[in-house]
Amino acid sequence: MQELSVAYPEVQFLGVLTRDTRVAAQSFVDRFAITYPSLTDDAILLEFHGQLIPNAIPTTLIIDSKSRVAARISGEVTYSSLKELIERVKSDE
Repeated sequence: MQELSVAYPEVQFLGVLTRDTRVAAQSFVDRFAITYPSLTDDAILLEFHGQLIPNAIPTTLIIDSKSRVAARISGEVTYSSLKELIERVKSDE
């Protein structure tokens, strides 16, 4: 996602870590040189009730410019599939 966040500066990326300690989360951010914002929040599972399945972590949500969930990917996502989804959502706007 880091590469895509650089390739698409007009798209807001946000990492949400729901099961890691702050130290583990910071280590992940440092190890992958992540520059987009990340937060640690176990309560996020409640905020995304019906959108985020707790046992399907990681989950990637693409929110469109109208704040609607435009795409959801459960499990790992590849660069090419995420890029394709971003392009599709952008073209629908």
